[in-house]
Amino acid sequence: MAAGEVSMTNPNGQLMITYRCSAACRHCLVMAEPEQERTVMSVEDAVRWGLEYAKLGRHVMIAGGEALLFYKQVLAMCAALKARGVPVAFIESNGSWCRSDELTKRRLTRLREAGVEGMYFSVDPYHQEFVPAERVCRGSRIAKELFGEDQVYAPNPTLEEAGDLETVAGDPERLREYARSRRVSFIGRAADALTGFADPVPLAGLLEQDCRKDLDVDHLREIQVDPFGFVRPDMCPGVNLGNANQQPLAELGCTQRVCEVLLLRELAERGPASLLPLAEPAGFKPRSTYASKCHLCFEIRRHLVRRMPDELGPPHAYALVRG
Repeated sequence: MAAGEVSMTNPNGQLMITYRCSAACRHCLVMAEPEQERTVMSVEDAVRWGLEYAKLGRHVMIAGGEALLFYKQVLAMCAALKARGVPVAFIESNGSWCRSDELTKRRLTRLREAGVEGMYFSVDPYHQEFVPAERVCRGSRIAKELFGEDQVYAPNPTLEEAGDLETVAGDPERLREYARSRRVSFIGRAADALTGFADPVPLAGLLEQDCRKDLDVDHLREIQVDPFGFVRPDMCPGVNLGNANQQPLAELGCTQRVCEVLLLRELAERGPASLLPLAEPAGFKPRSTYASKCHLCFEIRRHLVRRMPDELGPPHAYALVRG
């Protein structure tokens, strides 16, 4: 099972173990950064929810934030999942921890022995604003040696090309060109940092768009559970299908759940327009334009999250939460 194929086509169940990260990327959907709260998913929860993903026919992956900031915890999770017959298909990482060949090889070898089948490394101008190119290139190179070429998904620039990505964020024109040439979900930090690069879309048109495809959970490439137990579509952090501490993840991670919950059903059928009646009495005043439907939805939810923490939380997905 190739990690490239897993990450791109096979259905995945993400264990998003932390909101803390070694970077604060401008496009981050979940507001991950170094100062976010240190809360980390427990090994017991990772095993419980990994088994639930298996019931849904989804491959388990581990991500964050930067999951490998908590290497020993991740290693224990992987070994415990392997013991229950649930391998970790891949771990997503920015490679910031790959400070030497020796360290990188030692850690990846132990992860492979614990049942990890592959790796996913992020390489782009957003990550390289914070992570030296030589580190992520080292991680990708050594992972391919250990797991095999087809078990590592990562863009494959030369070290020189990856190094050039480090300079893009400091050049507004190059960053604008990059952001406009690729799909950006304008939620999380991207709602604050990248919307200026998008063509504004009139509010009236956005209020006519639904979210049926976004909430057809059975057919989504990935769903996730965060360290607090919130289960949600991968591209919609904060749109909660429920909490896996209160109800089995296998019952939450399906389209039927959307049909059963009024808020989710209306969001699927009417898009962000369904949230406005909740937000406007609380003082939310929509602007005349937004970057996208997702941008509008995120801004409404950011206004509502403290009033609706179970449905739209946690606050970490909307702002920095120190702890």
